[in-house]
Amino acid sequence: MYKVFIAEDEIVVREGLRNSIQSGTGPFVLAGEASDGEMALSIMKDVKPDILITDIKMPFVDGLCLSRIIKKILPWIKIIIISGHDEFQYAQEAISIGVDEYMLKPISASDMLSTLNKLVDTIEQEKMHLSSIENLKQQAQSNSDLIRERWLCDLVTGIVKTEDALEKGDDMGIDLIAHGYLVAIIKLSTSPENYSELITAKLHINSLVDNQEEVVCFSQSRDSIILLLMQLESESIEETAYTLGQAIKYEIERNTGCMVAIGIGSLVERIGNLSQSYADAEKAVKFSVKTGQKLIIGTHDLNSFSEIDFLKLDGSSISERLKYVKKSGIDEIISQYIAMIGDHPFQFTLTGYYLLYDLMVALSKIIDELGGVVQEVMPWLSHKTQLTEIASSKETFCDGVKLILDTFIDFRESKSEGKYYTMIQKAKQYIDLHFSDQDISLHSVASVVNVSPNHFSTIFSQETGETFIEYLTRVRINRSKDLLLTTPLRSADIAYDVGFGDPHYFSYIFKKHTGTSPREFRTGGKCLN
Repeated sequence: MYKVFIAEDEIVVREGLRNSIQSGTGPFVLAGEASDGEMALSIMKDVKPDILITDIKMPFVDGLCLSRIIKKILPWIKIIIISGHDEFQYAQEAISIGVDEYMLKPISASDMLSTLNKLVDTIEQEKMHLSSIENLKQQAQSNSDLIRERWLCDLVTGIVKTEDALEKGDDMGIDLIAHGYLVAIIKLSTSPENYSELITAKLHINSLVDNQEEVVCFSQSRDSIILLLMQLESESIEETAYTLGQAIKYEIERNTGCMVAIGIGSLVERIGNLSQSYADAEKAVKFSVKTGQKLIIGTHDLNSFSEIDFLKLDGSSISERLKYVKKSGIDEIISQYIAMIGDHPFQFTLTGYYLLYDLMVALSKIIDELGGVVQEVMPWLSHKTQLTEIASSKETFCDGVKLILDTFIDFRESKSEGKYYTMIQKAKQYIDLHFSDQDISLHSVASVVNVSPNHFSTIFSQETGETFIEYLTRVRINRSKDLLLTTPLRSADIAYDVGFGDPHYFSYIFKKHTGTSPREFRTGGKCLN
């Protein structure tokens, strides 16, 4: 199914479009709707639809401005502009932006469905094109592309001199003159049997950055891609990096079998300092991979982890790794232990015991530093004989290490909340108090916690496991449930009370989350009572 988003300030038109999409006659699902461009932009960053239908005239941010922004930050989205103005200048500007379809009101349901199906065909054709491994093979065989990639790798690692960089870059058609520079490293990972997915992922990344003149994209290795971002205007290059990183991570993980980790380096003013930005990006992406989280991490995000020596991440001791390992990284540690032990039964018991002993010594030290006592945290491991029992077989070893690390991580996190814990709690508290305000948005909450909207969006989703819009909607739906069961208010009044600007949209979202309409929920709740 393809996700469609509606941006339209006229309720009647919006309802007509909604009914067309939900008629069940096409492979579409309504991802969301908004009454103005500013609200639409905030929601679309989270729901990431495939197709946008927008009116050309709306309050705050109009359809043309919205389309221009969407084509830059979410370039894969197909855009349909609907307008009551049959004037050439509007159509001309829409074409220059890259709008896919321009339709004049009034629009029949059949015309809209026909246009949507046409865009679906276009999306399918693009997917087939991106999946063509043969295209990438032909590109890889081009000597000029290989020379370009090798030279760019030398540039960001500091091998190329500044004076040579400008001249050679110009010869290759790359304008390196800018106000600032930043390097980001994208690390792809997949299972050995799906290595062809790496090729498809690279094609997706190339298509996402193709039309962005401030970004140079090139491969470093089979599973690593480098982005060189150049600051051409006054906008923050770091914000551009986070926004582009989110788009790349979403597209790759949605359309391929690859996971994505991204490290964002520091901003530097001179080409000669590119190697510093590259080194910072490399540290960040290594940390993202080592934690097993596959996150987007900037060099500034590493400052909170001062207890880790990032220069020793490769080949780090177990005590260093335990300071930041997440539960998702437990299986990797167990796999490495099994590989170290080997298959011989006697060797397994002997080596397994010493590995367990080394693990417990490291855990005891960290637990002590956090103000705990290992015998109280893990009372079932009070005697060394129990380590021998755990090491007696591969099965007991794997189960025992998993239980030990699970218990340790629970204790460590109870003593030390994450870097962003205070920020997330403050944001949630603000949302819980202001969810009824229809103007609450990603931007307004980000300003409360003093970070940029793009950075806040990334942090919130990575730390909570749900997007800002998903959390806000869940709070509103939970509150509406209480009001339906405890007050005689009409569902339309409840919709406005919990922050929805349109009762019909409230009913749609309520049923999507609960499986029943507000009326059915109220009736069922009273029967249950």
